Amino acid sequence: MTQYDYTIYKDNSPQKFKEACTKISRAFPQAKKSKLLVDVDGSTIQAFTADGHSIRVYDDYEIGAVFVTSDVNLDSIFS
Repeated sequence: MTQYDYTIYKDNSPQKFKEACTKISRAFPQAKKSKLLVDVDGSTIQAFTADGHSIRVYDDYEIGAVFVTSDVNLDSIFS
């Protein structure tokens, strides 16, 4: 269940997407990183699983933003 949403950048940005993924990888070095998903419109989604928690990073071209959804609090990373 997603409890937390973080807008990282209010436009599409492969660079901001990679930076968000790097921050999560550093904060959760034990996290399992799923295969990068690329949608037909070019949107990218990177999913992580850490201690049974789901974290997803999106560079969504339909919405036009880079954002993170998570069922664990990431305020210390994205505040």
